[in-house]
Amino acid sequence: MSEAIYQTSPRSDSVTSILQPKFWSASAFIIVLTTAWLVGSGGEVWGETNLYWPLSAEVWSRQNSQHPIDPYTLTHMLHGVLCFWLIKLTLPQLPVRRQFFLAVLFACGWEVVENSSFVIDRYRMVTASADYVGDAVVNSFVDILACGAGFFFARAFGFGTSFAVFVAVEVLMIFWIKDNLLLNILMILYPLDGVKSWQVGL
Repeated sequence: MSEAIYQTSPRSDSVTSILQPKFWSASAFIIVLTTAWLVGSGGEVWGETNLYWPLSAEVWSRQNSQHPIDPYTLTHMLHGVLCFWLIKLTLPQLPVRRQFFLAVLFACGWEVVENSSFVIDRYRMVTASADYVGDAVVNSFVDILACGAGFFFARAFGFGTSFAVFVAVEVLMIFWIKDNLLLNILMILYPLDGVKSWQVGL
């Protein structure tokens, strides 16, 4: 009987590798390390009000990013989609577990920078988030997981579908909260008073 019968497809090999502990070990370690750093830096574990509710959509209040899930969770999923595209373009031969680790490393780095006093002050000064106090640790943790989910989504469905979803989410968020990933980055780097006034309804 031919050996080909016993050979698994590349897709099957990929799924098998994802289920192995070694696939997740390095990524899990960096997530734990980042979470510990955020806690050690004085971050609130679950918001200032101690309202143990998983979702908050009050993006222009002190409740922003104080619960596990909020509208910006979607933007962190888009981070994962962007990470996959970039890694696939620049490092296509890298094993999937290392590609995933790079995406997680980016997400962890983003959370560390985003919760620095400099960036928090920048958000409060130039965006409509005048009451922003940084992310609760549980929010940062979920944001990192969301980035990982976005990575796997883009990998599973390919560029066409993931690009369509990327655009759809960006449009949805404009109508939902008057903000999205690209607009958020724009306002941090090049704040526009007209956009800020529109976001707060002035």
